[in-house]
Amino acid sequence: MPWRGLGLVAGLLLAYQANAQVYPSTGAAWVLPGSWDEPLATSFFNTAQDVKDWEASHADIIFGGMQDVDVNRQTIAMGYIYSQKLDCRPGKQSAWLSKQAALAGIDMEDGFMHFSEDTLLAADKPSSGLDYLLKGQPYHLLLVRNNQFSTARLPLTLQPGDEVILFSSYPFDALELVADGSPLLKRNLTDEKGNVAGWKKTKVDWSLSGSQGESTQGKKILTGYLEHKETWHSAWPYYQQRKLNSGNIGLDNGLKTWMVKLAWPEEAQLSALRIKPWLQLDAKQLRIPGWDSANDQDGDGYVSATEFSERPNTKASARFRHQARLIPASNMWPGTCWYRVSFDNDAFNEVHANWYRHDWQRQGLSGAYNDDMAKLLDSNQFSVLEGGQLSELPLKAGTTDAATEYAKQLADFLLRVKKKTQTTWLAANISEINLWHYSVWPVQLRDVIDLWLREHYLTPAMGLQRMQRAWETFALAKAGDKSVIMASVKGGRSELAPSSDLAWQRDIETGLAQYYFFNLPGYTFFHSWNQTYFYGSSNTTLRNWYRQGVPKNWVYQPTGMLEIDIGRPVNIPKGHKAVIWENKGDKAKTSASMISDIALKPANWFWLYRSGWFGDYPREGVIARRYSEGLVVYRAVKERNQKGFLLAKPMRISLPGEYQRINYDGSLGEPMRYIELGGYEGAVLKKVPWPNVTVVGESF
Repeated sequence: MPWRGLGLVAGLLLAYQANAQVYPSTGAAWVLPGSWDEPLATSFFNTAQDVKDWEASHADIIFGGMQDVDVNRQTIAMGYIYSQKLDCRPGKQSAWLSKQAALAGIDMEDGFMHFSEDTLLAADKPSSGLDYLLKGQPYHLLLVRNNQFSTARLPLTLQPGDEVILFSSYPFDALELVADGSPLLKRNLTDEKGNVAGWKKTKVDWSLSGSQGESTQGKKILTGYLEHKETWHSAWPYYQQRKLNSGNIGLDNGLKTWMVKLAWPEEAQLSALRIKPWLQLDAKQLRIPGWDSANDQDGDGYVSATEFSERPNTKASARFRHQARLIPASNMWPGTCWYRVSFDNDAFNEVHANWYRHDWQRQGLSGAYNDDMAKLLDSNQFSVLEGGQLSELPLKAGTTDAATEYAKQLADFLLRVKKKTQTTWLAANISEINLWHYSVWPVQLRDVIDLWLREHYLTPAMGLQRMQRAWETFALAKAGDKSVIMASVKGGRSELAPSSDLAWQRDIETGLAQYYFFNLPGYTFFHSWNQTYFYGSSNTTLRNWYRQGVPKNWVYQPTGMLEIDIGRPVNIPKGHKAVIWENKGDKAKTSASMISDIALKPANWFWLYRSGWFGDYPREGVIARRYSEGLVVYRAVKERNQKGFLLAKPMRISLPGEYQRINYDGSLGEPMRYIELGGYEGAVLKKVPWPNVTVVGESF
C-alpha cells in the first residue's frame, strides 16, 4: 500500500489520500468493518489485530471507520450521519445535543418534528425498540441507601429510608408501579446552572388499575397521576456537588432529564415501575397524539385536565409536546425506535451541525455517510391511516410533497455541516435508487452529496436489463461525484452449492467483473460482500462461506485479482457494436456522453454476443468492456434472478484479442482467444502482451 504521508498537514494529506490507491486499476472500500476475530482456520494471520492491520492497508476509503483514531486519520474514514433521526432512547448524540442546546438557551424539543393532530399509522412490523415508549421504561433507576448510590434493579426490597430516583428523558404526568403500598413522591427542582436544586413534594392521586399479568404474580398495578401546578424543568444529574448517575452513558454525556424520587415509609417490595405510556399500539396500528400549543392555555408546556376538557382543538390530544413526535412506524430496523428530526429551527440546526464537527474530530474521521437516505417523510416511512398533519410543514406525512420539502431542508442542513467541517466526503446510501427517477429527491439534495454508497448494487444474476438501465453511476461521475459499488453473492452459485469453494469463488469473480463495467478510476470504489446485510470483520461461518473460521473481508475481497493491473477503461474496439442504455423509453449508446438531457461519462460497453443481432435489448447476450491492459465480460439473460440460467450450458465466446483469465487467487490462465462462460457468469481477463518481433531491424 502506498505510504500515506503522515507528516503532512491535514489539507495536503486529504489531497494525497484522494489520489492514493491500493490497487492499480481501481479504488477499494470497506463498509462497516469491526468485531475482529482471531482466525481459526488460516495461518496467514495470528491475531485479530493482524486482521485489523491487514484491512487498514487494503482499502482506500472506509465507511464506519476502524474504531481507532490514529488509523482513521491515516486513511479516509467516514462515520455515521443519519441526520434525519434521533433515537427514542437517547444515546451519546442526543445527550450531547441536550447539553449544548441547554447551554445555548435552545429548547431541545425544537429539534423534533411533531404531528399537529392525532394520527394513526400502520405498523405492520413494529420494532422491539418501541418498547422503550410503549412499556414506559425509565431511562435510569437509582437506589439511594445510606446516602450511597447504585443502579436499582427490580424487583427490589426497600428498607425504611431507602429512596428510588427515576430518570426520564421526557416529562410525564403518570406512573404505574407494583409495590406494597403507595410511595411518597418528590420531583426535581432545577437551579440556574441546570442542576438539581432540590426536591419538591408532589401530590399524587394513586389508584388501583387492575392486574399486570404473570410478571407481577397477579399483583395490582398502582397508577399515580402527578399534580402539575407549575412548569417542570429538566435537570442535569448533579445535586449538592454530587453526580446522581451510577455510570449511565447518556447522563455522563450531558443528557438533561426529568426526575422523581420515591420513598416508602416502611419496608416494601417494589416489583415494577414504569411511566404510563401515551402511545397506543393495537392491531398493527400506532396511534400518536397531536400537539397544539393553543390547547396549553397557560403556556406551561402541559395540557392540564381542565385545559384538556376545554381545549379549542379537539383533534390534538397530546398533553406534552414531546408526545406528538414523529415515529416512522412503517419501516424501522429491528430493535430500533427513531424520532424524525426537524430542520425548521436555525438555532438547533447550528447545534446539530456542531455535533458532527465534534464527533468527527473525536474519532479522527474525514466525513460521514447518511444511511437510508431515501427514508424521509413519504409512504415508505409513514403509512398514514388517519391524520398526519405536520406542525413544522404545512403538509401531511406519508406524501411525496412532504418528503420533497423535507429533503430540501435536509439538503440545506447537510450543506451547513459541510461548511462547518470543511469535508468533501459527505456520503449517502441509496442502494439501487436512480436519483433522476426518484421523484422526492430535489436537485439540491443530490448536489450536496460527494460520495454514493450503492449497497448490494451488483449481484451475479442481475441480468442485462438491469445493467442496461444502470447509467446513473456515469451521470454521477460526470457531475463530479464518487461511488462505492458493492457486489453481493446473493442469488449466485454459492446459494445453489454453499459448500463449494469454486461456487463462492466464481460468484466473487463475477462480482468484480461486473464492477469493472462501472469502474471509473478516481470516481469509483469496490467492495465485495456475502448475501446478507450484516457487515463486520468477524470470522466466516458455514452460512456465509464454504469454510468457517476465516476473516470475512479477507476472503470476500479478491485481493489477488485486484492486484493484477488491467489498466484503464478504453474505447470500444473497431467492428463491435455498443451496448445501448435505456432510460424510460429513451436510449443512447454506452459510448455516448448524454442520455435524455443528462450528461454522462462514456462507459463504452459493447456486445460480444447477443441473441438476435439487431435487437438493442436482447433476450440473452454477452457484454464486454475493454481496458488498456485487459477485458471484462459478463453473460446473462435479460431478466434477473432466473435460477435455471445459473445451470445453463457454458457458451464459447470469441474475444477481441488474446487474453488470460484472472482467477480468484490472482493466478492467470492459459492465453486464449475465446472463453467459455456459464449462465450469469462474469470474468476479468488480462491482455497477453505482444512478443518482441524483429522486422527489418525494428522492434515492436
